[in-house]
Amino acid sequence: MSILSTVPGVASLKRQRWTKSLIALTTVYISVTIGMIAIAIYFSPARFDGELDVIPATRIEAQVIVEVQEYLKTATHHGFADLDDEASICWKVFENERFVAEYLNRGEWRIHAWYERLRYFWRVDDVTLEVKRDLWLIDYLDTVPLSISC
Repeated sequence: MSILSTVPGVASLKRQRWTKSLIALTTVYISVTIGMIAIAIYFSPARFDGELDVIPATRIEAQVIVEVQEYLKTATHHGFADLDDEASICWKVFENERFVAEYLNRGEWRIHAWYERLRYFWRVDDVTLEVKRDLWLIDYLDTVPLSISC
């Protein structure tokens, strides 16, 4: 039952405007809303005063960039949007591109490089130097379906 269906219109002057059921429904809706807001505030991140533990980096930027470049020398792609039948080496695409690495303070590096107005991301674990392809693409055009999967 909707709260608006219990409120009589202006034309029906014979019905009393504030009935017991209308007051009860309004009280229930307001208390549920206030309760949900109180729960959201209680579990909000502002409640936690402490800082997150920062895991110091054990590698330098050049080491993780070399790992991503080695990964790209073995990884293959099937062209834009995987439309080519023959696989190509990803390194041919990113060979002349500039790689930028940043440490994420949680034991992981994020490396990115630009190709054809798209920025590609990779993640590198600081301890094991395991390279994973990050699925985020930053695109300033509507060409994400035309990306390559390296």
